[in-house]
Amino acid sequence: MPEDAHTLLVVADTEVAEVAQALEAVAATLGWTTTVVDDLDRLHAALPTADSVVVLSHDHGLDGPALAAALAGEVGYVGAMGSRRTQERRRQWMVEHGVSDADQGRIHGPAGLDIRADTPAEIAVAILAEVIGVRHGAPGGALRDRPGPIHPNLAPGESFCPADPAR
Repeated sequence: MPEDAHTLLVVADTEVAEVAQALEAVAATLGWTTTVVDDLDRLHAALPTADSVVVLSHDHGLDGPALAAALAGEVGYVGAMGSRRTQERRRQWMVEHGVSDADQGRIHGPAGLDIRADTPAEIAVAILAEVIGVRHGAPGGALRDRPGPIHPNLAPGESFCPADPAR
């Protein structure tokens, strides 16, 4: 598998299908494998191979249990789309079902970087940008605001621009 191989598990239902489709399309451009599930049985089957889990569903019988299952696993990123009110409802469900505050603190919710995303595609970009940032230990601010080299893991002269014709 390539070094950047990544498996994304998306928990969705019909009400958020457009965002799930956009996540799948954008993740594909990154070379990631995406699995979209709409029930707990499929979630539990796919969870062992997931690197990241994004819960889009607002279904009361699916979103809380999906988050709890993701937190019990070994995924590097757990995100949950939804308003602050929805996040609080999920948090309350998790408290009632014994999910620790420490585990709940691992949830990125509302999921995504704050880029004022409105469309399904923009929401997908915001969420996947946050996933990438978490994977690389980066906070996700504007590159111009970060001091130092753009690619701190490379020696000077080792980076390249994919659009450079001299490459």
